Amino acid sequence: MTYPFAIFAAARLLAAAALLTAAALPGSAGAEPYLAVESGMKCASCHVNPSGGGKRNAFGTLYARNQVSARAIDLVEGRAPWTGEVVSRWLAVGGDFRGGYSSVDVPGFAERSDTEVTRATVYAEIRLVPELLSVYVDQKVAPDGSDNREAYLLVKPNDGKFTIKAGQMFVPFGLRLQDDNTFVRQASGVSFLTPDDGVELGLELSRWSAQLAVLEGPPGGDDQVSATAQYVQPMWRVGASVNTSEDAFGEREMQSLFAGLKTGPIAWLAEVSIIDDQGPAGDRELYATLLEGNWRFRKGHNLKIGYEYLEPERDRDEDEQERYNAVWEYNPVQFVQSRVGVRRYNGIPNVAVSNRDEVFAELHVYF
Repeated sequence: MTYPFAIFAAARLLAAAALLTAAALPGSAGAEPYLAVESGMKCASCHVNPSGGGKRNAFGTLYARNQVSARAIDLVEGRAPWTGEVVSRWLAVGGDFRGGYSSVDVPGFAERSDTEVTRATVYAEIRLVPELLSVYVDQKVAPDGSDNREAYLLVKPNDGKFTIKAGQMFVPFGLRLQDDNTFVRQASGVSFLTPDDGVELGLELSRWSAQLAVLEGPPGGDDQVSATAQYVQPMWRVGASVNTSEDAFGEREMQSLFAGLKTGPIAWLAEVSIIDDQGPAGDRELYATLLEGNWRFRKGHNLKIGYEYLEPERDRDEDEQERYNAVWEYNPVQFVQSRVGVRRYNGIPNVAVSNRDEVFAELHVYF
């Protein structure tokens, strides 16, 4: 499908100055769905993108400052807290920097460690008509050079109950997890690394959030259609997604069920994704699951424990994989987070890399 996207080329030029401004400011944030479960809110409550991820809106920035961090400090005495707005109501910027140390231990091989910048992203929101019409750009600036992740026109008629996006965007499917390496993201191929061009229609009611997108899809194939919806209550939520796409190698159909539950101080996330591939070489069905608990045992501190399971092909034996995660996150002040974690992979017995151990320490700076 061919879309009239010339307007978005102009929009990207319009956003270039805002992105340069953002890059010059001090390092919003990756998506963390557990915070939505804990607070009983929807993704659109804290993010510019109605389906979550990318730049925080003013409320999301203040929520991170006052509720997530252990301590909030005044950056400039007597001035209002930072909310991302740099030109009154017309322009808002944000940024996200992640980097640190990682070590990978693969059985039978020498341990490999590295210190690197893993992600640096800047955001710009140009409000052509505040609360109704805006241009949004999400640009990765490191590592490996600059790359556009999102650039779209966003219209929010009827006081935001409806949303219309047109341009390049993240595909609405499943939980919008920050970690692109989770099995549910790897199996589906839907992540922050795989945006697509198209049009998305959204619905935002008091308890419902839904998006339907028609996208260009893989080169040489038909359109990709993806839809997701969730029903949100203060203590729990449940959602479902469907996705169909086709390329030169065949057709893919995907379904996802996901949920969140708050039990006392712990916010739980769960997802199962089922993928059916049909191609000249035959059919294949695979699925992946995720279960994650987040315990904010003290203000500014979060303990994340997760278990994942991947079945790459249901008709084959001994190809299953598991991943265990334990991560401690500490937010001493607003805009700063440190993360220390371990991951254990259990997989195919004779494939060493699928049985590896990982240790990492990360500094996350955002605004």
